Amino acid sequence: MATTVGQQMAVAIAPKFTAAASAISSTITIFLITCRSGEKRTYHRLVLGMSMCDLSASAAWFFTTWPIPRGTPGVYGAMGNQQTCSAQAFFAQFSLSTVMYNASLAIYYVLVIVKGWKDKDIVKIEPFLHANAIAWGLGTGLASLALTLFNPVGWDCWLSAAPLGCQESWNSPDGTTTCERGDNGSIYQWAFYYAPLWFVIILVACLLYWVYHDVSAHERRVREQYQGTLSIIPSNTISNDKKIAGQAAAYIGSFFFTWLFPTIFQLVIVTMGNPPWILLFLTALFVPIQGIFILVIFIRPAYLKYRRTHPEKLFIAAWFRTLRQEIAK
Repeated sequence: MATTVGQQMAVAIAPKFTAAASAISSTITIFLITCRSGEKRTYHRLVLGMSMCDLSASAAWFFTTWPIPRGTPGVYGAMGNQQTCSAQAFFAQFSLSTVMYNASLAIYYVLVIVKGWKDKDIVKIEPFLHANAIAWGLGTGLASLALTLFNPVGWDCWLSAAPLGCQESWNSPDGTTTCERGDNGSIYQWAFYYAPLWFVIILVACLLYWVYHDVSAHERRVREQYQGTLSIIPSNTISNDKKIAGQAAAYIGSFFFTWLFPTIFQLVIVTMGNPPWILLFLTALFVPIQGIFILVIFIRPAYLKYRRTHPEKLFIAAWFRTLRQEIAK
């Protein structure tokens, strides 16, 4: 954990940049989906829901230590009270809904690529995909408020017993506690966040493998069909599924990367008890970044199309040019 003033300043300030960039990116994605003309498919509405939940969490994370009650030991920049702390944690808890929207997108891609569903078929189950994602963030947020679980955790407010390091009753020989709020907060961290998170990580990994296996099998069957003939394989016979699968892999890959350091951080806590400061810093820095990935991947098809006609452009210049064109539509 952060022990020196420099370390406390780093975990209080650095995440503001990634959280601000993520919030801005999510806002742009919301604008692109809601304000552009054209038919809105289930895919667009799922990305819209994911971006709105990410905007809530990123905006809350931007405040980092400011909402933490003034005078909290070992926290740089704390100037809030318990009410501001709980408010920050409540809106940050909607990041769990963002996690669940990743599962919804993975299910969507399986239905489109593996099962061959059309949008008119998927729309019948779409309300469940939205309701499931939102219910996790809203439900655990309300339950955490009732259980007084939203407390300072070093660089922001989240699920925790307070004060940090207090004796929780589940881990006490006589069942007593020294915690003033959120007794057994470490258990609720698992029940209300890490267990669902890791379940989704495993689920989307399995679903992505299913998609990859199906696309590979389809490609193999098509090549066998045309093998030994003079016919040329039609370009759209394979490429469309591969493009959709590539988009799915990009979303899921960004999801894995976003939660890499928090997962390592929690594993170190479970196995060693006291994680090094650098893991806390990397967790605080990278947790808010998924909104950036959502925007990048959402305009990825347009970017790839632009790059095919302008290969001379540098990556970053081509990306911002694509973004300007998408906004101007």
